[in-house]
Amino acid sequence: MTCRWRFLRLCTPICTLAIGATLGLPSEAGAQESHSHQEEAAHHTGLHFSHPLLTESVSPDTKIRINLGAAWSDGEREQEIELEGEYAFHRSFSIEFGAPIVFVQPDGASSVSGIGNFEVALKFANYAFEDHGVLLGYGVEFGVPTGDATDGIGSDHLWEVEPFLNIGYKHDHFELVAFSIFGIPFNQNAGEDVETELAYNFSGLVHVAPRVQALVELTGQTVMSGDEAGQTVLLLSPGIKVAPFARSPLFLGFGVSVPLTTEELDASARFSLFHHF
Repeated sequence: MTCRWRFLRLCTPICTLAIGATLGLPSEAGAQESHSHQEEAAHHTGLHFSHPLLTESVSPDTKIRINLGAAWSDGEREQEIELEGEYAFHRSFSIEFGAPIVFVQPDGASSVSGIGNFEVALKFANYAFEDHGVLLGYGVEFGVPTGDATDGIGSDHLWEVEPFLNIGYKHDHFELVAFSIFGIPFNQNAGEDVETELAYNFSGLVHVAPRVQALVELTGQTVMSGDEAGQTVLLLSPGIKVAPFARSPLFLGFGVSVPLTTEELDASARFSLFHHF
């Protein structure tokens, strides 16, 4: 609990500065012009969704994103720096990758760090119901074992295939996104217990101002097989995104996650920087 409040005290000035910078920017007309410029710069054509902080966006995009994450649980602190990249070959298809660096520090022990599992995703979108504000998506993500299980950072041999389905609905200033992901590990060692998992993410986002987005996300994960079959973790995560600079597609995001179903996690948080092309 102490770590949680220390983190919130640390992040409060960051949020205050970000919001203050946004509110101190030009007038509404200038903001609208900047918002239009951002849309053009990102090559958005037709129905397009903003990027939540934890839930993936339904629409393919071209972007670079840096995530700074931290989590506190009983007896352990974990931090992560992740670089994400996505390139849209067409508005209906993109390739995305993620490369995390993880730092783990158990209480009373020295910290360890290393590269987590590398991830590559193929992302598709179906615009058949675009006129109704609905976008359908699907794809598959591959987890590459570039981690080190002995340090509790990813895996050095387990590969993972994660097919996913998603749907997004957009109306005026509101965006709703739902994701379902099924994780299938393979290449396990003899006698090793391997868990298949079902993950489900929901995001509600509202454009409260031309360059300010408020959102709340519900993320869940249920173990489908293995020794912990049936175990479910749910997190509720409010957050905010701001575009602090005029005529720039740069966004800053911050969110805090509160566990709803587990006592193993005290709190977690994420700070993200998005740059669209």
